[in-house]
Amino acid sequence: MSPVPAQRATPALALALAIALALTLPLVAASPALAAETSSARQAMGDILDSLTHAPEQQQTATGFPKTPARSNAPGSTQTGPTSPTQPKAPVVKALSSQPAGSPLSTSPQPAPLPGSAFPGAPAQPAHSQDAPQRAKPQQQSLRGMDTLRLEHDGRERLALVRLPKGLALKKGQAARTLPVVIFLHGAGGSARQAMQQTGLAGLADRAGFLAVFPEGTAAPQGQENAGIQTWNSWMCCGYARDQKIDDMGFLAALINRLKADYPVDPRRIYLAGFSNGAMLASRFALERPGVVAAIASVAGQLPCELALPKEPLPVLIIHGNRDRVARFGPAQGQPRSGRFCDDFPAKAQVDFWVHGLGLNAKPQQVRDARNSRTRLERFGPDKKTGRAAVEFAIVKGGGHAWPGGEAVRYRYCDLPTPDPDATAMLWNFFKRQARDGTPETAATPRKPSKKPSRR
Repeated sequence: MSPVPAQRATPALALALAIALALTLPLVAASPALAAETSSARQAMGDILDSLTHAPEQQQTATGFPKTPARSNAPGSTQTGPTSPTQPKAPVVKALSSQPAGSPLSTSPQPAPLPGSAFPGAPAQPAHSQDAPQRAKPQQQSLRGMDTLRLEHDGRERLALVRLPKGLALKKGQAARTLPVVIFLHGAGGSARQAMQQTGLAGLADRAGFLAVFPEGTAAPQGQENAGIQTWNSWMCCGYARDQKIDDMGFLAALINRLKADYPVDPRRIYLAGFSNGAMLASRFALERPGVVAAIASVAGQLPCELALPKEPLPVLIIHGNRDRVARFGPAQGQPRSGRFCDDFPAKAQVDFWVHGLGLNAKPQQVRDARNSRTRLERFGPDKKTGRAAVEFAIVKGGGHAWPGGEAVRYRYCDLPTPDPDATAMLWNFFKRQARDGTPETAATPRKPSKKPSRR
């Protein structure tokens, strides 16, 4: 994406023309199933196209989006960043000699450094480009009030930060109510601390009274290519974790069991959310480990085209920017069209997968949209049988590969975020309405920790 010219027009118009062209192409007659799939998607994409052509008229400038200031983590802070960022080329990460090559990560230097791992001894993040323009220092969220969990899994020490709501004490003999848990998975190249800063989720946990948990992925050791770039093993993505077949599914399961043992967790209200590569792992865990989480949220994620259908009813929130060219929303420059809807419109295909797999009506039961709104929200379900299966699809008009409403910093592999909607508030408002069946547990006495976590 090039810097936005003063006469406006081009990104939105280019997207509109690209989608319109895709919608007016004749049906691919390779198979009846493909033709039916393309036909059924036309009307829905037509409605979305009409909405996107009337998105709010805001330009991204050297200080972000000037008309609506972004949420800040500290009083008096200002939004900083470059002009509309250049999108990464189709990324390639060189694998170890014993591993297959290829990765969706870019190896080009990024202008904004990452905070690095929150844990001593973890791989450091690569230095940022010395030629990059200077940025205002990102607002640091204090790690005080954080527990550092360390657990051994599959021969590796794995790590997570746990934020307890203010005022919550786990003293022996003290009564404690059980709490909801939101586990958040950072994107490729991110970290636990970076995810806290990007989303502001730890601060919301304090105010709303839930546990916020930030696990860390794995990275190649120092001295190897892409050292310090932490990723998750989620199907076709990403990097080191995928190439080394890291057991992130088992790690998440072990982490959840550890949280249940050490904290007053309500097992009916365990939620899983993620950004980009982390969103993909959240979806994979929900599909392959049913019966554990109460709901998931995927922000700027995507799914493979061939997946087994969900094994249980599940509430799913999907948030995606229509200008995302990393986890693509639709046809993009340099991405040849296959004629297959799942390949050409991956964001909508992700929604269709959950809607179809959960047995919901293909037409949304509710659509909230307006020409002066940055968000188009489509609601599907809930299902009539269980009342639990539901899908919400939020399209961020003008949004790129970023956390909407998040900290105004261009993190690795990310664009600058739009100032609204507040994706963090959206996911909690969605999660707090969801719970698995069963009776809420009470904790007359706090659970005995399996191993005392370190307090930061």
